[in-house]
Amino acid sequence: MTQENIESNNSEFYQWGQEMERLAQIGVKKEIEQHKAAGQPIFYARQGVLIMELSDGRCFEYRSREDGTLEILREVNMTLQPCDRIL
Repeated sequence: MTQENIESNNSEFYQWGQEMERLAQIGVKKEIEQHKAAGQPIFYARQGVLIMELSDGRCFEYRSREDGTLEILREVNMTLQPCDRIL
């Protein structure tokens, strides 16, 4: 393979990866909207803080107890950075 072919393939692969990421984000947003519309909370992390977001938009920091129940620690402000990851 020539350097030109390698660069072309990498560029095509990069563009494909970007498109896959875009489509995945659209899918995740749709699923979150449907979940919240059904009245179910969503769980994620923001800046390392575990967050439970209720369908009305209120957010709470929580922790899981050993018995599997959740303990609400505090209500958090929505001005924190976007989520790190969906749990």
